[in-house]
Amino acid sequence: MRLKSLNLSLRSYSEAMNDNYSNPDNKPVIATLAIGSDYVKALKTCLDSKQAYADKHGYLYVQAGEQFWDRFRPIAWSKIPFVLDLCRRLPEGALIWLSDADVLITNPELTIENQIVPLLPANKDMLMSLDACGHINSGNILFRNTAWTRDFWKRTGEMKQFTYHPWWENAAMNCLWENNTEDFNKIEISRQHKKFNAYIRGMPDELTWAPGDFLVHFAGVYNLQAMETYANQCLAGEAPSLKLEQGEIEACMASRYQTLQRIKKMTEPQPQEG
Repeated sequence: MRLKSLNLSLRSYSEAMNDNYSNPDNKPVIATLAIGSDYVKALKTCLDSKQAYADKHGYLYVQAGEQFWDRFRPIAWSKIPFVLDLCRRLPEGALIWLSDADVLITNPELTIENQIVPLLPANKDMLMSLDACGHINSGNILFRNTAWTRDFWKRTGEMKQFTYHPWWENAAMNCLWENNTEDFNKIEISRQHKKFNAYIRGMPDELTWAPGDFLVHFAGVYNLQAMETYANQCLAGEAPSLKLEQGEIEACMASRYQTLQRIKKMTEPQPQEG
């Protein structure tokens, strides 16, 4: 059965999820949150690329907005009530690809099942990437709808100390896995960011987006007009590139080193007590 793409309004969200969700082939669900009419309009090229991609491969695409807006915190935090509500409505074990609004599908021939799913081990419930700037990034995440995942998202939303952190919920997620072995053991952190979280900026020794790649995530691009220009360049087969300053490169390299050291430490056998 071919699934409908759902660009959901406040009034239709519950009805749409209840009436239109049917997934006999257990295909991944694509989820994006985009809040604000001006923002949605500015990112039309990116958002339309996901809907077209979902239609092509029979995925359910859920694009939600103001109905999940937490007006007491920066907008990025609103992904959490969206995800928790989506998990409540989807079957146990469903695969969900949470993808930021500033992500453009550039090679729709590649499927989620072949491109992303193999990177998520069977014994883990979430896939994140160590990106081209040396950070664990939440802009493209694949996860299973499980009790652990729902609890992880809930606990992320409760990390009020990160409300105004520059990375918002991303910082809270990192804090959780860095300080909780169970969380760390459920998350696969992949260095293959080019497969599902490619940038147009990054360290000199990291690969960035090139024509033929699955997608481009315009992380670090805050000018929406410039983002639209870059998106059109990518679709035209060009390869826009933003150069990092030397200070930025050094900071990114330090972040990558520290992150890899934390991962190494957490994967080492723990000494037995007694």
